[in-house]
Amino acid sequence: MLAAERWPQATSVDDYIARMEQNRERYLENIERTEITATDREVFGREPLRILVLTEDWCGDSAQFIPVIARLAREVPTVEVRILRRDQHRDLNALYPRKDGYLAIPVLIVMDKDLNVLGVLVERPERATEEIAAETRRFQLANPHLPGINRTVDRMPEETRAAVKANIARWRVGQQDRFARYLLEDLAALIQRARSERVA
Repeated sequence: MLAAERWPQATSVDDYIARMEQNRERYLENIERTEITATDREVFGREPLRILVLTEDWCGDSAQFIPVIARLAREVPTVEVRILRRDQHRDLNALYPRKDGYLAIPVLIVMDKDLNVLGVLVERPERATEEIAAETRRFQLANPHLPGINRTVDRMPEETRAAVKANIARWRVGQQDRFARYLLEDLAALIQRARSERVA
């Protein structure tokens, strides 16, 4: 249980944010704007939960989603979040690849009070990924003049790729509240599945 072994080495969200060199303001803004509902408090507050996060400062997905669970932990006393820098724990990251095999971050490892892994969420909620892909396609269709715009992002010329990424970054700011809700719903479903399997 590598995640359980690393839990004592992980830092609190506040300590992590204090040491951040990139995206600190975005983290703080997204923590403040996240809304935790009474249903969230009930679902996540039933029993102690530990969420171990693998991340790095530069990661845009982390800046969007880690603040959501930070706010959850702030408002639900039974939830504790700790953070590890992925580059110092690549062996743990390697255990949780994305479906295509890519080692994405953030990785959210959800554990019970005894540090048994209940489930893992990698990178972002699937619904958010689908919407990002749709917005990327919309931007491609609206900007046929950009060189290589119809290639996959990794094969676009640098200037075109930068334009696509800048558009997505701007667009994602407006999706924060909905994407936060997706994350909380997906984590709740993950926990419910784990509880059901334990009872069965």
